Amino acid sequence: MAEALAKELEEGCCGRTLFVSNALINMHARCGCMEQAWMELCRMKQRDVVSYSTMITALADHGECQVALALFSKMHKEGIKPNQVTFIGVLNACSHGGLVEEGCKLFELMTLVFGIVPLSQHLTCMVDLLGRAGHLEKAYNLIIEYGDAWDAGIWGALLGACKVYGNAALGEIASSHLFEIEPENAGNYVLLANIYASLNKWEDAEKLKKMISEKGKRKSPGCSWVPS
Repeated sequence: MAEALAKELEEGCCGRTLFVSNALINMHARCGCMEQAWMELCRMKQRDVVSYSTMITALADHGECQVALALFSKMHKEGIKPNQVTFIGVLNACSHGGLVEEGCKLFELMTLVFGIVPLSQHLTCMVDLLGRAGHLEKAYNLIIEYGDAWDAGIWGALLGACKVYGNAALGEIASSHLFEIEPENAGNYVLLANIYASLNKWEDAEKLKKMISEKGKRKSPGCSWVPS
C-alpha cells in the first residue's frame, strides 16, 4: 500500500503535503522499508516534529541507535522543539544501544530543559537502559522518584534486570507491585522464582510454584522454571 501510494504521488495525482509525507514515512517504517522512509524524509522541503519523531522512533526500533541520535541532534539544531514522542524514540535508541551516559543526559534534557513530565514509556526506557547495565539501584530510585507513572512495564523492566543480575531484594519489590497490577500474569511469578533458583533459594522458589498451582494460573508463553 505504501509503495502504491508513493508511486501515485510521484506521478502527480495529488500534492505531497507535509501531512502526506509524514504519513508516508510512517507507512514505510511500519513496513520495514527504512530506506524509503529515509528518502522521504530527505526529500521534504519542510519538516516538523512529527517528521523527525516518526523517523527517530523507527530508527530506534530497527536498531539504528546512533543514526537516531544523530537525527535528533540535527532536529535540535534546526530549532524544532522535541515532544514526548521524540524522547520516547531517543531514549529507546539509547536503551537498545546500551548508551547509559547519553540516555541519562537526554532524560535530564527532557525534564530540566524542556520541562516534559516523564510518561511511563520514558521511565520504562530508562529502567531498561539502567537495568541492562547493572545499575539496578539507580533504576529503582528513578522509579520511586516518579511514583505517579508506575505501571507493569516499568516494574517488569526492573524485574527482568533483577533476573539477569540475581538481585532478589529488588526483584521481590518489583514483583510485589506486579502482583498487584497484573495478578493473573504468571510470568512475573516465574521470573521471581527463577531469581530464587539462581541463588539456590529453593524453598522460596517452591512456594511461588505452589502459589501459581493453587490459584490455577497459566504460565506465559516462553516462561519456564529454570533450575540453577
